[in-house]
Amino acid sequence: MPTKILCDTNFLLIPLRYKVDIFNETDDAVNDTAKFYVSTQVIDEIKILKMGAKPGFARELSFALQMAEKCHIIEDDSSLLVDDSLIKLAKKQNMIIGTIDKELRKKARSEGVPVVYLRQGRRLLLDGKD
Repeated sequence: MPTKILCDTNFLLIPLRYKVDIFNETDDAVNDTAKFYVSTQVIDEIKILKMGAKPGFARELSFALQMAEKCHIIEDDSSLLVDDSLIKLAKKQNMIIGTIDKELRKKARSEGVPVVYLRQGRRLLLDGKD
């Protein structure tokens, strides 16, 4: 059974910003085949950010949407903030959160949710799963 990875917005930007293939590198980080998911709340967040973004950032967000299309979509109608919603979903569905957001990583780890994160802008590592 593949390891389930729940991506946040910043995780979807890693290939563009850091030239790291999140799909292949995550397999290595978790020592398993990874199956990628993105919540509808993350997709909505990207679309909202894109509306008011400067052209360069808008292109990055378009890229994030393209990356999201390669993932399985999870319906999420939560009224929680996006980060809190990701933690709740990850706990409920036994997922690992993919992020480079330090605050989300810290919060997820404090709640017992494992995280795949980018180390030194070069490689993905797993924090919190034996």
